Amino acid sequence: MVKEAKIQFQNFVVSESHIVFREPGQYKIGVNFNPEGFIFPNLNQFHLKLQILIKDEEGKFDIDLKTVSVFTYEAGANVEDLKAHFFATNAPAITFPYIRSYISALTALSGMPTLTLPTLNLTNLGDILKSKITMVED
Repeated sequence: MVKEAKIQFQNFVVSESHIVFREPGQYKIGVNFNPEGFIFPNLNQFHLKLQILIKDEEGKFDIDLKTVSVFTYEAGANVEDLKAHFFATNAPAITFPYIRSYISALTALSGMPTLTLPTLNLTNLGDILKSKITMVED
């Protein structure tokens, strides 16, 4: 028997995208995330807002993205359970491949060498996100 997922991915949007390319070369990158989550119980939706900052340690480039990912959940679901397990853990993991793909395309089309982010363990991001989820009542 196949069990349906507790949350379902609906949409991914890059709401802002900034890239500053200063010089080509070998890159040592740092990646930082700033997550926020918003639960809309009247819509049965969770919105993951994720800012991604990618910088070369020597200042050769900077990338700053702001993204929004929309997830739906079943009406009547235990939102606290979803918040603790699915929103904080699964939502960033589902979103990250879209971010990787966007950054690869952005850098390739900008004329700089294509940057492919490594796969990352986002467990720590989920821990941060848990404390930054807000319930939005209409």
